[in-house]
Amino acid sequence: MNLAYLHGKPEVKASIRNQNEDFEVEEVLGFEPDGAGEHLWLWVEKNGQNTAFIGKEIAKAFGVSAKSVSHSGLKDRHAVTRQWFNLPWPIKQDIPTVELENAKIFKTVRHGKKLKIGTHKANFFRLKIKLEQAVNLDERLTAIKQFGVANYFGEQRFGRDGDNLDNAIKMFSGELKVKDRKLQSIYLSSARSYLFNQILDARIQANMFKPVAGDAFILSGSNSFFKADVIDDEIIARFESGDILLSGSLFGKGDSIVSGEVAQLEENCLNAYPQIVAGLIEAGLKQERRALQLPVSDFNWSYSQNNNEYFLEVEFKLPAGCFATSVLREIVDYQDVSKS
Repeated sequence: MNLAYLHGKPEVKASIRNQNEDFEVEEVLGFEPDGAGEHLWLWVEKNGQNTAFIGKEIAKAFGVSAKSVSHSGLKDRHAVTRQWFNLPWPIKQDIPTVELENAKIFKTVRHGKKLKIGTHKANFFRLKIKLEQAVNLDERLTAIKQFGVANYFGEQRFGRDGDNLDNAIKMFSGELKVKDRKLQSIYLSSARSYLFNQILDARIQANMFKPVAGDAFILSGSNSFFKADVIDDEIIARFESGDILLSGSLFGKGDSIVSGEVAQLEENCLNAYPQIVAGLIEAGLKQERRALQLPVSDFNWSYSQNNNEYFLEVEFKLPAGCFATSVLREIVDYQDVSKS
């Protein structure tokens, strides 16, 4: 993605995912399953497989339909990931001991509700980055720990080679007919995310990554937001402390909450993509806001060396729906080995 950097473009070159074990992801549910009910929750570790494939493997092992197996979030294929899966299982029916060929089930517990998309609160990452040379990145890493990074939607949102976005535009023009609702949702989300990224990029480029009169701020750790017509000392203090975050448009029909310079910037970005704007309105999506800033919590790092190879190891937690690659791109100029 050719998008602006919050901390300046990194000069240090590196590679990621040199092996699956270099990219670990673990869901943070935010609560404990209650231990009773007709839903069986499975805590599963997978290595080198995607979430949908493991869901089908679980369905086969338990003798249920693939559609009845649910998960909270999609996890990277080229990684070691731990996440929850769910399937319906009658209370009076014994829970069998099941082994999966391509994953490990570490915990099985009952719960009163079905696991739905977006149930988990966060993801915890442990990443091993291979550096081209020995280098100290403490200054950049400290800035990221203090101020976070730009909250771009990652490349995964747009599909391989941007196919999801291309298909969204074809769907809007009528060139592509899409009957599958899940596929429609993927394409719509890709198009909406693209517009958001352009707005975020424009604010950084315009030196407007700071509170501006007419802004809408999101309360950190929530989806609640409010508009500030005047930027006073209290707003600046709350922004600098991380209590409130800048926000950008997740475009849809309806009037935008922002005004002034911010509204003009967002409008200029949207006007550059009339076909996408019209398509999202036609699809019935409504105006929402998303944080432009991505706080990086529990952020720690260390360096290691193996013969003449140098590594940076980082760990951090991000809210669900945010992308580790948005953090990585601010640390190093990296190549994703898994793509080749």
